[in-house]
Amino acid sequence: MFQAIVFDMNGVIIDDERIHQEAWRQWCQKYGFRLTEDEFKHNVFGRTEADIFSSLFHRQLSSDELEKYSAERVGIAIFLFKSKVALTEGLLEFFHELKAHNIPFAVATSARKPYTDFILDGLNIRQFFKKIVTAEEISKGKPDPEIYLLTAKKLLINPIHCVAFEDSLSGIKSAQAAGMKVIGITTTHTAEELGGADKVIDSFKYISIEDLKKL
Repeated sequence: MFQAIVFDMNGVIIDDERIHQEAWRQWCQKYGFRLTEDEFKHNVFGRTEADIFSSLFHRQLSSDELEKYSAERVGIAIFLFKSKVALTEGLLEFFHELKAHNIPFAVATSARKPYTDFILDGLNIRQFFKKIVTAEEISKGKPDPEIYLLTAKKLLINPIHCVAFEDSLSGIKSAQAAGMKVIGITTTHTAEELGGADKVIDSFKYISIEDLKKL
């Protein structure tokens, strides 16, 4: 029986992956990098900025470099996203259903804190979450299970009693490696591509607590 829910943010709480893709494209253009659609799906979505930057530059970046490049890219994303910030369809109603049943839930995101704050405060949903874990708190990004293990630890709940919602392949692997059941949402990948998840949905309109009990 599940006891808690853990949400990824980008592509789950908000359907912003296309905006992030455009932000990455603009940032990459500035520094002479090019990423294909396939590279975005497998090497960007769900991963931390530190991992992505290291992959692009083929080396570990200093903390100053990471802060500089991250601020540039997040600034582009916020500029692109300001007029379009909105919750994923059906999610607010799902939040209220979870609250009505006293089910705690958390955010486990590969995004850094400034962008996470922008989204949660901009949508006025911070109060729903018992815990919020961002990229700064982990040393290994998804698909490593560290972020989901840490989130479960902060919730004081065994990860095998948690259900995660993910949109990326690396995120699904991360949550499953932590021992969680995973529901994939088709904002970034097709249902077929998310076939490794325990269940796949197109919208939060199509999920209920009763569905979670059956996992």
